[in-house]
Amino acid sequence: MASAWPHLRLILDIVSMKLFLWILARLTAFGPRRILGRDGELLDSNLFFFDRYSELADYHRVKGRTAKADKLAAIAEKYYQAAPDDPEPLDAAAMAMPVPRPPVNTIAVSTTRRIPRSNGKRPSSLVPATPAP
Repeated sequence: MASAWPHLRLILDIVSMKLFLWILARLTAFGPRRILGRDGELLDSNLFFFDRYSELADYHRVKGRTAKADKLAAIAEKYYQAAPDDPEPLDAAAMAMPVPRPPVNTIAVSTTRRIPRSNGKRPSSLVPATPAP
C-alpha cells in the first residue's frame, strides 16, 4: 500500500490542476482574460503538467511498465512543447538609465580645536546685558 501513495499523489495533482483550470476558464469566460495565456492556459500550467507526467512516467518505468511509461512520457513531451518560451531580455532597457556619478568620499572629522562651553555663570559677550525697554 505504501508504494501506491506516490502514484496516487501524482494522479491527484494532475486531476486537481485540470479541475482548477477548468473552473478558472469558466469563471473568466465572461470577464477579462488577463490571468490566462494565449490559448486559455494558466501561465505555467503546461510546465506543471510536464513535470507531473514525467514523474508518473518515471514511476511506471521503475515498476516495469515501460509501455505505459512511454505513453506518459509522450504526454509530458506534448505539454513541454506547448509551454510558452520565456521572453528575451530587453537590451535597450539599460541604455535608458543615466550614468551613475562617481562616489564621493567625505571625511567628517574636524581638525580645529574644540570650543569650550560656557557654564552659565558668566554673561555672554554676544548679547548686551541691558534690559529691553
